[in-house]
Amino acid sequence: MPSEPEDVFAPIGHDLRACGLRVRLVFTAPPGEDPQRWRDLVVAGVRLGPLEFAPESVAGPDPGRAVASLAFHTQAAVLENLQEIDGKRAWPVCQGRHRHPMSLARVGEEAWPHWHCPSNPSYRWPVGQHPGV
Repeated sequence: MPSEPEDVFAPIGHDLRACGLRVRLVFTAPPGEDPQRWRDLVVAGVRLGPLEFAPESVAGPDPGRAVASLAFHTQAAVLENLQEIDGKRAWPVCQGRHRHPMSLARVGEEAWPHWHCPSNPSYRWPVGQHPGV
């Protein structure tokens, strides 16, 4: 069971790196907030903003839920800032010549989240196992 924000983020970090993006989390916190709950997301040297790690997501009984939430917010931050990121390629990269990003899904309460092609749902990878480019 993940115990630190970096542990919860690890599968997403893998998928970013597999797609050719450098990623790191930096300690940060808005004034008056618990610094253990916040990390700034930095992708390809661009600071994309804070991610909140609630205690229940870090040590909760459903790590798939926490990973799905972080994957959603990470993908949104990357796509919103594509102009500033080297490569300017949608993330996570889809198959072949598809220029769209993969979509995030989680089916069922206990299921691990996965990325899938919006055009071909059979092309899918669990978050943390993206094969890269």
